[in-house]
Amino acid sequence: MHRSPGCPAPRRATLGLRSGSRAACPGRYTPPVILPGFEHRPGLHCGSTALADALRVRGVALSEPMAFGLGAGLGFYYLSAPELSPSHLFVGRSAHLERAACEVLGLSAVERSADDPASAWEGARAALERGLAPILSTDLAELPYWGSRTRFGGHRVVLAGHDATRGIAWLADTDRPGLEAVPLDALARARASIAPPFGTGGNPWLEVDAPAPPRPLGEAVREALRRQAREMLLDPDGFAGVSAIERFAAELPDWPARATGEADRAWCFRYAWQVTEKRGTGGGLFRALYARFLREAEAALPGLAALRLPDRMDALAAGWSALAEGMRAAGEVPGGAVSPELAAQARALAQAERRYHEDVAARVP
Repeated sequence: MHRSPGCPAPRRATLGLRSGSRAACPGRYTPPVILPGFEHRPGLHCGSTALADALRVRGVALSEPMAFGLGAGLGFYYLSAPELSPSHLFVGRSAHLERAACEVLGLSAVERSADDPASAWEGARAALERGLAPILSTDLAELPYWGSRTRFGGHRVVLAGHDATRGIAWLADTDRPGLEAVPLDALARARASIAPPFGTGGNPWLEVDAPAPPRPLGEAVREALRRQAREMLLDPDGFAGVSAIERFAAELPDWPARATGEADRAWCFRYAWQVTEKRGTGGGLFRALYARFLREAEAALPGLAALRLPDRMDALAAGWSALAEGMRAAGEVPGGAVSPELAAQARALAQAERRYHEDVAARVP
Protein backbone atom coordinates (compact mmCIF):
# COMPACT_ATOMS: atom_id res chain seq x y z
CA MET A 1 0.00 0.00 0.00
CA HIS A 2 1.39 3.38 -1.01
CA ARG A 3 1.82 5.81 1.82
CA SER A 4 2.70 9.38 0.87
CA PRO A 5 5.98 10.53 2.49
CA GLY A 6 6.20 13.71 4.49
CA CYS A 7 3.50 16.38 4.38
CA PRO A 8 2.62 17.07 0.70
CA ALA A 9 -0.93 16.45 -0.53
CA PRO A 10 -1.34 12.78 -1.45
CA ARG A 11 -0.70 12.30 -5.18
CA ARG A 12 -2.97 15.19 -6.07
CA ALA A 13 -1.77 15.65 -9.66
CA THR A 14 -2.27 12.05 -10.73
CA LEU A 15 -5.47 11.33 -8.82
CA GLY A 16 -7.33 14.59 -9.33
CA LEU A 17 -8.33 15.05 -5.70
CA ARG A 18 -11.08 17.60 -5.26
CA SER A 19 -10.35 21.03 -3.86
CA GLY A 20 -9.96 21.14 -0.11
CA SER A 21 -8.42 17.66 0.08
CA ARG A 22 -4.86 18.79 0.91
CA ALA A 23 -3.75 17.32 4.22
CA ALA A 24 -2.44 19.47 7.01
CA CYS A 25 0.89 18.69 8.63
CA PRO A 26 0.30 18.50 12.39
CA GLY A 27 2.88 17.36 14.87
CA ARG A 28 1.53 13.83 14.95
CA TYR A 29 0.78 13.11 11.35
CA THR A 30 -0.55 9.88 9.82
CA PRO A 31 0.20 9.91 6.08
CA PRO A 32 -2.77 9.48 3.73
CA VAL A 33 -3.22 6.14 2.01
CA ILE A 34 -4.01 5.89 -1.71
CA LEU A 35 -4.41 2.64 -3.64
CA PRO A 36 -1.37 2.25 -5.94
CA GLY A 37 -2.22 2.22 -9.63
CA PHE A 38 -5.80 3.34 -9.12
CA GLU A 39 -7.26 5.32 -12.02
CA HIS A 40 -10.79 6.67 -12.05
CA ARG A 41 -12.31 7.06 -15.51
CA PRO A 42 -15.54 9.06 -15.32
CA GLY A 43 -18.58 7.27 -16.69
CA LEU A 44 -22.35 7.35 -17.04
CA HIS A 45 -23.59 4.91 -14.40
CA CYS A 46 -22.33 4.42 -10.86
CA GLY A 47 -22.22 0.61 -10.87
CA SER A 48 -20.55 0.01 -14.22
CA THR A 49 -18.09 2.87 -13.68
CA ALA A 50 -17.18 1.51 -10.24
CA LEU A 51 -16.76 -2.01 -11.59
CA ALA A 52 -14.51 -0.89 -14.45
CA ASP A 53 -12.39 1.14 -12.00
CA ALA A 54 -12.11 -1.76 -9.53
CA LEU A 55 -11.17 -4.31 -12.20
CA ARG A 56 -8.68 -2.03 -13.93
CA VAL A 57 -6.51 -1.81 -10.83
CA ARG A 58 -6.41 -5.64 -10.84
CA GLY A 59 -5.28 -5.77 -14.47
CA VAL A 60 -8.61 -6.31 -16.26
CA ALA A 61 -9.46 -3.50 -18.69
CA LEU A 62 -13.10 -3.13 -19.72
CA SER A 63 -15.01 -0.21 -21.16
CA GLU A 64 -17.93 0.97 -19.08
CA PRO A 65 -20.52 -0.33 -21.62
CA MET A 66 -18.81 -3.74 -21.64
CA ALA A 67 -18.79 -3.85 -17.83
CA PHE A 68 -22.49 -2.96 -17.78
CA GLY A 69 -23.45 -5.53 -20.40
CA LEU A 70 -21.38 -8.38 -18.98
CA GLY A 71 -23.21 -7.76 -15.73
CA ALA A 72 -26.58 -8.21 -17.45
CA GLY A 73 -27.17 -4.68 -16.25
CA LEU A 74 -30.66 -4.14 -17.61
CA GLY A 75 -33.53 -4.61 -15.23
CA PHE A 76 -36.86 -3.22 -14.16
CA TYR A 77 -38.11 -3.05 -10.59
CA TYR A 78 -41.50 -1.50 -9.89
CA LEU A 79 -42.60 -0.44 -6.40
CA SER A 80 -45.81 1.21 -5.27
CA ALA A 81 -46.84 1.97 -1.69
CA PRO A 82 -48.20 5.09 0.02
CA GLU A 83 -45.27 5.21 2.44
CA LEU A 84 -42.73 5.51 -0.39
CA SER A 85 -41.58 8.84 -1.79
CA PRO A 86 -42.69 8.93 -4.52
CA SER A 87 -45.50 6.46 -3.96
CA HIS A 88 -44.90 4.87 -7.40
CA LEU A 89 -41.35 4.34 -8.62
CA PHE A 90 -39.28 2.15 -10.88
CA VAL A 91 -35.61 1.64 -11.67
CA GLY A 92 -34.15 0.21 -14.86
CA ARG A 93 -30.97 -1.67 -13.87
CA SER A 94 -30.38 -5.01 -12.21
CA ALA A 95 -29.46 -5.15 -8.55
CA HIS A 96 -26.30 -7.26 -8.93
CA LEU A 97 -24.60 -6.28 -12.18
CA GLU A 98 -21.18 -5.89 -10.51
CA ARG A 99 -21.16 -9.45 -9.16
CA ALA A 100 -22.73 -10.89 -12.32
CA ALA A 101 -20.03 -9.42 -14.57
CA CYS A 102 -17.32 -11.01 -12.45
CA GLU A 103 -19.13 -14.36 -12.57
CA VAL A 104 -19.35 -14.49 -16.37
CA LEU A 105 -15.68 -13.47 -16.62
CA GLY A 106 -14.61 -16.13 -14.13
CA LEU A 107 -13.26 -13.53 -11.71
CA SER A 108 -13.59 -13.29 -7.95
CA ALA A 109 -16.41 -11.21 -6.47
CA VAL A 110 -16.88 -11.48 -2.71
CA GLU A 111 -19.83 -9.68 -1.12
CA ARG A 112 -19.21 -8.72 2.50
CA SER A 113 -21.20 -6.92 5.17
CA ALA A 114 -20.99 -5.93 8.82
CA ASP A 115 -23.82 -4.60 10.94
CA ASP A 116 -21.46 -2.51 13.05
CA PRO A 117 -20.36 0.64 11.13
CA ALA A 118 -16.87 0.55 12.64
CA SER A 119 -16.40 -3.07 11.56
CA ALA A 120 -17.74 -2.24 8.10
CA TRP A 121 -15.19 0.55 7.75
CA GLU A 122 -12.35 -1.66 8.96
CA GLY A 123 -13.39 -4.36 6.48
CA ALA A 124 -13.38 -1.99 3.52
CA ARG A 125 -10.12 -0.40 4.66
CA ALA A 126 -8.50 -3.82 5.01
CA ALA A 127 -9.50 -4.66 1.43
CA LEU A 128 -7.80 -1.46 0.31
CA GLU A 129 -4.68 -2.47 2.22
CA ARG A 130 -4.67 -5.77 0.28
CA GLY A 131 -4.57 -3.88 -3.02
CA LEU A 132 -8.27 -4.15 -3.86
CA ALA A 133 -10.63 -1.30 -4.72
CA PRO A 134 -13.75 -2.11 -2.67
CA ILE A 135 -17.09 -1.09 -4.16
CA LEU A 136 -19.34 0.45 -1.50
CA SER A 137 -23.12 0.69 -1.56
CA THR A 138 -24.29 4.12 -0.37
CA ASP A 139 -27.21 6.52 -0.19
CA LEU A 140 -26.51 9.38 -2.56
CA ALA A 141 -28.28 11.88 -0.28
CA GLU A 142 -25.73 11.24 2.51
CA LEU A 143 -22.70 12.02 0.31
CA PRO A 144 -22.04 15.75 0.89
CA TYR A 145 -20.60 16.51 -2.54
CA TRP A 146 -23.90 15.62 -4.23
CA GLY A 147 -25.88 18.24 -2.34
CA SER A 148 -29.06 16.19 -2.82
CA ARG A 149 -31.99 15.76 -0.44
CA THR A 150 -33.48 12.91 -2.47
CA ARG A 151 -32.61 9.54 -1.00
CA PHE A 152 -31.29 6.95 -3.43
CA GLY A 153 -30.01 3.74 -1.86
CA GLY A 154 -27.58 1.41 -3.56
CA HIS A 155 -25.49 4.14 -5.19
CA ARG A 156 -22.09 2.55 -5.92
CA VAL A 157 -18.76 4.24 -5.22
CA VAL A 158 -15.18 2.97 -5.02
CA LEU A 159 -13.04 3.47 -1.94
CA ALA A 160 -9.69 4.62 -3.38
CA GLY A 161 -7.97 5.89 -0.23
CA HIS A 162 -8.32 7.45 3.20
CA ASP A 163 -6.67 9.90 5.57
CA ALA A 164 -6.84 8.87 9.22
CA THR A 165 -5.50 12.21 10.42
CA ARG A 166 -8.37 14.15 8.84
CA GLY A 167 -10.97 11.38 9.22
CA ILE A 168 -11.89 11.24 5.54
CA ALA A 169 -12.23 8.68 2.78
CA TRP A 170 -11.53 9.34 -0.88
CA LEU A 171 -14.21 8.04 -3.19
CA ALA A 172 -14.37 7.58 -6.96
CA ASP A 173 -17.90 8.28 -8.16
CA THR A 174 -19.40 8.03 -11.65
CA ASP A 175 -18.85 11.24 -13.68
CA ARG A 176 -16.81 13.07 -11.03
CA PRO A 177 -13.45 13.96 -12.63
CA GLY A 178 -11.40 13.37 -9.47
CA LEU A 179 -11.64 11.73 -6.10
CA GLU A 180 -14.08 13.16 -3.56
CA ALA A 181 -13.10 13.64 0.09
CA VAL A 182 -15.92 12.48 2.38
CA PRO A 183 -15.91 12.60 6.20
CA LEU A 184 -16.01 9.12 7.67
CA ASP A 185 -19.15 9.84 9.68
CA ALA A 186 -20.99 10.92 6.51
CA LEU A 187 -19.75 7.81 4.71
CA ALA A 188 -20.99 5.65 7.59
CA ARG A 189 -24.48 7.17 7.29
CA ALA A 190 -24.45 6.69 3.53
CA ARG A 191 -23.47 3.03 3.85
CA ALA A 192 -26.03 2.30 6.58
CA SER A 193 -29.01 3.65 4.62
CA ILE A 194 -31.77 1.26 3.56
CA ALA A 195 -33.41 3.75 1.20
CA PRO A 196 -34.97 2.44 -2.04
CA PRO A 197 -34.32 1.26 -4.63
CA PHE A 198 -31.31 -0.85 -3.58
CA GLY A 199 -30.48 0.15 -0.02
CA THR A 200 -29.98 -2.82 2.30
CA GLY A 201 -28.84 -3.36 5.85
CA GLY A 202 -25.37 -4.55 6.76
CA ASN A 203 -23.21 -1.79 5.24
CA PRO A 204 -22.34 -4.03 2.26
CA TRP A 205 -19.26 -3.82 0.09
CA LEU A 206 -17.92 -5.87 -2.82
CA GLU A 207 -14.33 -7.01 -3.27
CA VAL A 208 -13.41 -7.90 -6.87
CA ASP A 209 -10.17 -9.53 -7.94
CA ALA A 210 -8.57 -11.32 -10.87
CA PRO A 211 -6.50 -14.16 -9.40
CA ALA A 212 -6.37 -15.76 -12.86
CA PRO A 213 -6.85 -14.44 -16.42
CA PRO A 214 -10.50 -13.76 -17.27
CA ARG A 215 -12.59 -16.06 -19.41
CA PRO A 216 -12.38 -15.40 -23.19
CA LEU A 217 -14.52 -12.38 -23.97
CA GLY A 218 -16.70 -14.10 -26.57
CA GLU A 219 -17.70 -16.80 -24.10
CA ALA A 220 -18.44 -14.20 -21.43
CA VAL A 221 -20.55 -12.14 -23.85
CA ARG A 222 -22.62 -15.17 -24.85
CA GLU A 223 -23.33 -16.09 -21.23
CA ALA A 224 -24.10 -12.47 -20.33
CA LEU A 225 -26.65 -12.15 -23.15
CA ARG A 226 -28.38 -15.34 -22.14
CA ARG A 227 -28.35 -14.35 -18.47
CA GLN A 228 -29.84 -10.96 -19.32
CA ALA A 229 -32.75 -12.54 -21.17
CA ARG A 230 -33.31 -15.07 -18.38
CA GLU A 231 -33.42 -12.45 -15.68
CA MET A 232 -35.82 -10.23 -17.58
CA LEU A 233 -38.22 -13.10 -18.38
CA LEU A 234 -38.21 -15.45 -15.40
CA ASP A 235 -39.89 -13.35 -12.70
CA PRO A 236 -43.67 -13.50 -13.31
CA ASP A 237 -44.84 -11.70 -10.17
CA GLY A 238 -44.83 -8.14 -11.51
CA PHE A 239 -42.03 -6.97 -9.22
CA ALA A 240 -39.04 -7.42 -11.54
CA GLY A 241 -38.25 -7.84 -15.21
CA VAL A 242 -40.68 -7.76 -18.12
CA SER A 243 -43.63 -8.69 -15.90
CA ALA A 244 -42.93 -5.56 -13.84
CA ILE A 245 -42.90 -3.42 -16.99
CA GLU A 246 -46.27 -4.91 -17.89
CA ARG A 247 -47.65 -4.16 -14.42
CA PHE A 248 -46.27 -0.63 -14.58
CA ALA A 249 -47.93 -0.09 -17.97
CA ALA A 250 -51.24 -1.42 -16.68
CA GLU A 251 -51.18 0.77 -13.54
CA LEU A 252 -49.77 3.98 -15.05
CA PRO A 253 -53.22 5.48 -15.87
CA ASP A 254 -54.17 5.11 -12.18
CA TRP A 255 -51.12 6.90 -10.77
CA PRO A 256 -52.87 10.27 -10.29
CA ALA A 257 -55.81 8.73 -8.41
CA ARG A 258 -53.56 6.52 -6.26
CA ALA A 259 -51.08 9.25 -5.31
CA THR A 260 -51.17 10.49 -1.73
CA GLY A 261 -51.75 14.09 -2.83
CA GLU A 262 -50.90 16.62 -5.50
CA ALA A 263 -47.26 16.92 -4.43
CA ASP A 264 -46.83 13.15 -4.58
CA ARG A 265 -48.62 12.93 -7.94
CA ALA A 266 -46.24 15.46 -9.47
CA TRP A 267 -43.23 13.79 -7.80
CA CYS A 268 -44.18 10.36 -9.18
CA PHE A 269 -43.98 11.66 -12.74
CA ARG A 270 -40.93 13.86 -12.21
CA TYR A 271 -39.05 11.03 -10.49
CA ALA A 272 -39.95 8.64 -13.34
CA TRP A 273 -38.43 11.10 -15.80
CA GLN A 274 -35.31 11.49 -13.65
CA VAL A 275 -34.62 7.76 -13.29
CA THR A 276 -35.14 7.27 -17.02
CA GLU A 277 -33.15 10.18 -18.43
CA LYS A 278 -30.91 11.40 -15.59
CA ARG A 279 -29.50 9.90 -12.38
CA GLY A 280 -26.68 8.05 -14.10
CA THR A 281 -28.74 6.04 -16.58
CA GLY A 282 -27.08 7.25 -19.77
CA GLY A 283 -30.57 8.04 -21.10
CA GLY A 284 -33.40 5.77 -22.17
CA LEU A 285 -33.55 3.86 -18.86
CA PHE A 286 -30.03 2.39 -19.33
CA ARG A 287 -31.02 1.02 -22.75
CA ALA A 288 -28.75 3.46 -24.62
CA LEU A 289 -25.76 2.31 -22.53
CA TYR A 290 -26.67 -1.33 -23.17
CA ALA A 291 -26.88 -0.68 -26.92
CA ARG A 292 -23.24 0.46 -26.80
CA PHE A 293 -22.35 -2.82 -25.12
CA LEU A 294 -24.16 -4.74 -27.86
CA ARG A 295 -22.10 -2.99 -30.54
CA GLU A 296 -18.87 -3.90 -28.75
CA ALA A 297 -20.15 -7.44 -28.23
CA GLU A 298 -20.59 -8.01 -31.98
CA ALA A 299 -16.80 -7.93 -32.40
CA ALA A 300 -16.36 -10.58 -29.70
CA LEU A 301 -19.10 -13.05 -30.66
CA PRO A 302 -19.31 -14.25 -34.29
CA GLY A 303 -22.83 -14.34 -35.66
CA LEU A 304 -24.24 -11.83 -33.20
CA ALA A 305 -24.36 -8.97 -35.72
CA ALA A 306 -26.94 -10.82 -37.80
CA LEU A 307 -29.50 -10.35 -35.02
CA ARG A 308 -29.27 -6.52 -35.24
CA LEU A 309 -29.65 -6.23 -31.49
CA PRO A 310 -28.06 -2.76 -31.11
CA ASP A 311 -30.64 -1.18 -33.41
CA ARG A 312 -33.48 -2.82 -31.51
CA MET A 313 -32.05 -1.69 -28.19
CA ASP A 314 -31.62 1.86 -29.51
CA ALA A 315 -35.32 1.80 -30.42
CA LEU A 316 -36.21 0.69 -26.90
CA ALA A 317 -34.06 3.48 -25.46
CA ALA A 318 -35.80 6.04 -27.67
CA GLY A 319 -39.18 4.68 -26.59
CA TRP A 320 -38.33 5.01 -22.91
CA SER A 321 -37.03 8.54 -23.46
CA ALA A 322 -40.24 9.55 -25.22
CA LEU A 323 -42.34 8.01 -22.44
CA ALA A 324 -40.27 9.82 -19.83
CA GLU A 325 -40.84 13.17 -21.52
CA GLY A 326 -44.57 12.49 -21.55
CA MET A 327 -44.53 11.65 -17.84
CA ARG A 328 -42.54 14.77 -17.04
CA ALA A 329 -45.09 16.87 -18.90
CA ALA A 330 -47.96 15.18 -17.03
CA GLY A 331 -46.30 16.00 -13.74
CA GLU A 332 -46.00 19.68 -14.58
CA VAL A 333 -49.75 20.16 -15.11
CA PRO A 334 -51.60 20.50 -11.77
CA GLY A 335 -53.92 17.53 -11.45
CA GLY A 336 -52.64 16.21 -14.77
CA ALA A 337 -53.88 12.81 -15.90
CA VAL A 338 -52.24 10.13 -18.03
CA SER A 339 -53.38 10.60 -21.60
CA PRO A 340 -54.56 7.60 -23.66
CA GLU A 341 -51.54 8.18 -25.92
CA LEU A 342 -49.10 8.00 -22.99
CA ALA A 343 -50.75 4.84 -21.67
CA ALA A 344 -50.50 3.28 -25.14
CA GLN A 345 -46.79 4.16 -25.30
CA ALA A 346 -46.19 2.31 -22.03
CA ARG A 347 -48.06 -0.78 -23.23
CA ALA A 348 -46.14 -0.78 -26.52
CA LEU A 349 -42.83 -0.58 -24.65
CA ALA A 350 -43.79 -3.54 -22.47
CA GLN A 351 -44.59 -5.59 -25.57
CA ALA A 352 -41.36 -4.57 -27.30
CA GLU A 353 -39.25 -5.42 -24.25
CA ARG A 354 -40.82 -8.88 -24.06
CA ARG A 355 -40.25 -9.55 -27.77
CA TYR A 356 -36.62 -8.45 -27.55
CA HIS A 357 -35.71 -10.66 -24.60
CA GLU A 358 -37.63 -13.65 -25.94
CA ASP A 359 -35.73 -13.33 -29.23
CA VAL A 360 -32.37 -13.14 -27.46
CA ALA A 361 -33.22 -16.20 -25.39
CA ALA A 362 -34.11 -18.15 -28.53
CA ARG A 363 -31.53 -16.90 -31.03
CA VAL A 364 -28.21 -15.94 -29.43
CA PRO A 365 -25.64 -18.21 -31.09
